[in-house]
Amino acid sequence: MAPAPSLDVAPTPTAADGTTPRPGRAIERAATLLALACVPVGLLLLGDGDALAGGAVLSLGTGVAIAALLARGRSEAIRDRDLRRAGISIWIEDWTEVGKVILSLRAEGRDVQAHFAAHPELFDQLHRTVRITDVNDSTLDFTGAREKSRLIGRLADVVPASAQTFERWIAAMARGDRVYRSESRVRRLDGELRDCLVTAVLPRDLEGFGNLLVSIIDISDYKADQARLAIIEREASRASRAATVGVLTASIAHEVKSPLAAVVTNAEAALRWLRRPAPDLVEAEAAIGAVVGDALRARDVVDRTRLLLTNAPHTPAELEIVDAIRSAALLVDRELRAADAILRVRAEPGTPRVMADVSRLRQVVTNLLLNAAQAMADSPRPREILIRAQADGEDVRVEVADTGTGIAPDRITRIFEPFYSTKEDGIGVGLAICRACVEAHGGRLWATSVPGAGATFHFTLPAAPA
Repeated sequence: MAPAPSLDVAPTPTAADGTTPRPGRAIERAATLLALACVPVGLLLLGDGDALAGGAVLSLGTGVAIAALLARGRSEAIRDRDLRRAGISIWIEDWTEVGKVILSLRAEGRDVQAHFAAHPELFDQLHRTVRITDVNDSTLDFTGAREKSRLIGRLADVVPASAQTFERWIAAMARGDRVYRSESRVRRLDGELRDCLVTAVLPRDLEGFGNLLVSIIDISDYKADQARLAIIEREASRASRAATVGVLTASIAHEVKSPLAAVVTNAEAALRWLRRPAPDLVEAEAAIGAVVGDALRARDVVDRTRLLLTNAPHTPAELEIVDAIRSAALLVDRELRAADAILRVRAEPGTPRVMADVSRLRQVVTNLLLNAAQAMADSPRPREILIRAQADGEDVRVEVADTGTGIAPDRITRIFEPFYSTKEDGIGVGLAICRACVEAHGGRLWATSVPGAGATFHFTLPAAPA
C-alpha cells in the first residue's frame, strides 16, 4: 500500500495526458535547468583558473535553485490552504488495488467489464481495500467529526453506504470514463443521513488510483424540497386517479345494473312457471334462456372494461435484458436509496437478448423492486436486492431476490390475486398487473420464499431469435 498522501500533493488530472502541471511549473522547470547548467559552466571556469567567474556562476546556480524551491513551497502551501478551506467536502482516497486489477486487465487486452461481470465476488473484495487517507476541513463539518482520525481508514468502515455505489465506480473506471458523477448517501457520526452529489476525475495510471481526489456536495436540503414537491404531485395524481376510478365505477355500475336486473326478473319468472300446479316448462325454459343471455351481457360489460384498462399497445422489441433492468431501476433509485437497499444486477454468461415491450417490462421490474424494498423495511439483515438473468430453454428467466422476512406459505398462493394485499395501505393490483404484463409476452411469473430468509420472484420472457 502506498504511503498516505496529504491534501497538498493531490493531483487533479485535467490535461490530455492525464496530468495537471502545478501553478508555475514551467517557471520551475526553467529555473531547474538554469541551475543545472550553471554547475558544469562554473566548474569549467574554475578549471581554467578563472576563480572569480567560476564562483559567480556557481553562486548564481545555487541562488536560482533556492529561489525555485522557495517558490514551489509557497505554491504548494497556497494550494494546501485553498483545499482545506474549500466550501465543499474533499476526500483523498487510495484505490491502488482497484487500479492494479483494472490496469492489469487492460494490459492483457481483456474486457474489464466482462471480467467483473463474470467474477462478481471482486466487488466486495476490492471494496474492502479502498482507504480514505485524508480529508479537508469542510469534510469535518459535513460529517460532524471533530478529528480527521475518525474519517481515516477503510472506505467500507467509514462510509458503509458506499457499498451501494461501488459497482458504479468500478463500471465507470472499467469503461474509461473521464469523470464520475453520482448521488449517494453519507451517514454523519450523529446518525443523520445526508444526501450528496459525489464527483471525481477518474485516474489513468496507478499513481492516480493511489491518490484519488473525491469531492462531495451536500444536497440534502435540495432533495428535501424535491421530495415535498413529489409528494404534492403524487397527491394530485392520486386525487385524479380517484376521480377517474369514481367515474369508471359509476359507468360500470350503470352498464351492469340493467342486465343484472333482467337476470333477477327472468330468474324469478322461471321460478313462478315451475311452481305452478301444472309447471309450464316451455315458459320456464324461455325465462332461463333469458337469464343466460342477460348474464352474457353483464360479462361483456366486464370484458369491455378490462380491454379499456389494458389496451396499451404491445410492441415487443429485441432488448438487452441487463440494460433494460438497469434503466427501469433508475426510475425507483430514490426509493431504493431511501430504503438503504443495495441493488446488484447479474447476467449469467450466454444469456440471450429478449423480445419484450419495454414499457411493460419496466412496469414489472419497478413494481418488483419497490415490493422488495418494502419487504426489507423491518429486516435486521443487510438490505440487498439481487436481480439475476439466465437462459432457460427458449426463454430468459429473471429472478428478483430480496433479504426481507419472506412470505408466509398461506399467503404466497394468493399474492397474485387482484385486490389481495399484505400491506395495510395496499390495493392489491400491482402483482396482478405484473403477471398480466408477463403473460402478455407468453411468459410466466411466480414466487418462492423461505420465511425469515427473503423472497424471490421469477419471471420468464421469450429469448430473441439468434
